[in-house]
Amino acid sequence: MSGGIAVFDYDRDGLLDVFLVNGGDLPSGKKTSAAQSNRLFRNRGEMPFEDVTQNAGVGGTEYSFGASAADYDGDGRPDLLVTSLRGVSLYRNRGDGTFADVTAQSGIDNRGRWAVGAAWLDFDGDRDLDLFLVNYVAWDPAKEPECKTAGRIDFCHPRYYEARPNALFRNDSGKFVDVSEESSIGKHPGKGMGVVAADFDGDQRLDLFVTNDRLPAFLFRGLPGDNFAEIGLQAGVSVPEDGKTVSGMGADAQDFDNDSKPDLIYTALKDETFPLYRSSATGFEDVSAPSRMAPLSRKFAGWGVVFADLDNDGWKDIVAATSDALSGQVDPSRKGPIVWFRNTGQDKFEEAQTLLGPDMHRGLVAADLDRDGCADLVVTALDATAKILHNPCTQKSGGAPRQWLGSSALGYASSLWEK
Repeated sequence: MSGGIAVFDYDRDGLLDVFLVNGGDLPSGKKTSAAQSNRLFRNRGEMPFEDVTQNAGVGGTEYSFGASAADYDGDGRPDLLVTSLRGVSLYRNRGDGTFADVTAQSGIDNRGRWAVGAAWLDFDGDRDLDLFLVNYVAWDPAKEPECKTAGRIDFCHPRYYEARPNALFRNDSGKFVDVSEESSIGKHPGKGMGVVAADFDGDQRLDLFVTNDRLPAFLFRGLPGDNFAEIGLQAGVSVPEDGKTVSGMGADAQDFDNDSKPDLIYTALKDETFPLYRSSATGFEDVSAPSRMAPLSRKFAGWGVVFADLDNDGWKDIVAATSDALSGQVDPSRKGPIVWFRNTGQDKFEEAQTLLGPDMHRGLVAADLDRDGCADLVVTALDATAKILHNPCTQKSGGAPRQWLGSSALGYASSLWEK
């Protein structure tokens, strides 16, 4: 499950840098060699990247899964959070190219739980960033069941493990207080994998959508008094339209139909489809079937997923990192490609195009790494090097140059994807 990615401008030079997480040894959950180090790559412009991990001090010591960057202390410099098998690590950006591990003094104590993902959000409206942690299951190596695939030891189904609650930490001037219980977040055990924060109901309060592995998804609605109510069933997102729970993995929330309201996509395993929900006046509508995402995604097992307008036609497409949950070393057919479902602009998606061939893909981020106005992709896979898929952003034949708003300059519309 490792392979998380954070893309952020850590040195504030106007170029997006890339942070990648790595695993470690089991059952200790610790890194014991340089090969297991997490990695920070500085963007030097025009796509060369420089490994600055050692100088930056973010190699880590724990078996890690995900990462999330944000300026939690309001000093104008993006900081970094890493989720791991036994907890989390918080790195404060010093502004000189290095980070300080401030986990102990920050007050963030995940009680030894298995943290997979995280989201930064200002849930209490005090203008600083609070932290939501996605926790997976209780894992005790001393009680690990023996599970086999094709006669060989492999990972076990999530039904063998107890659910765990997620966690919410309120930011009080750079120190964090665990408010999981009083906010009601801690009252809902799950087997969390992905999270995305957005104001889904337009009430000016941030909500949280959380995918669960073979359990109904959560939708935590932000309420007055810094509280949350879990309304996944009422909102229509706890399970797909057929009523069956799926192996919820990565998630994203953006406006795919251009009605100015955030919609939802998340990935699941083969034959479960990638559920797609359109925001409606009463909650969400499952449009997986009418959009064609249900039949198009059914043959894939997905992990990271993003809404991203790869062809710059004004409609957000869906891109997913695919592969089975179980080991590709057991069966190479478990490997999957990076796939692009193009948004036709008519509430439908086209047959998936392969952007990168089969591997045990996990992480996926869309970002404009070379400041040309087109989204590139950063992808990771188990036991493989990370890759960047560069969108060449050449002008469409016969079309006029298009301009865009961003953190850098103006540029041209993208052509069809080229690796």
